[in-house]
Amino acid sequence: MNIKTLCAIALTTVSATAFAVEMPDFQTVDINADGVINLEEAKSVNGLEAAFIGADIDKDGKLSEAEYEELTHS
Repeated sequence: MNIKTLCAIALTTVSATAFAVEMPDFQTVDINADGVINLEEAKSVNGLEAAFIGADIDKDGKLSEAEYEELTHS
């Protein structure tokens, strides 16, 4: 891994930890109620956009409820 990758991982981890306490529940963020949080919906929550890529474990461009819960409870 190069230094840029390591820094990105570290910043994502710090960002996720820093805002986890203030996170709304999944249904609130899932504005269109399709069962996932897309990047546009993530932008509505302070700090979630920055943590989105790291939280998207299966790399499908969306956060499932399980991925969101993992992020908010880590």
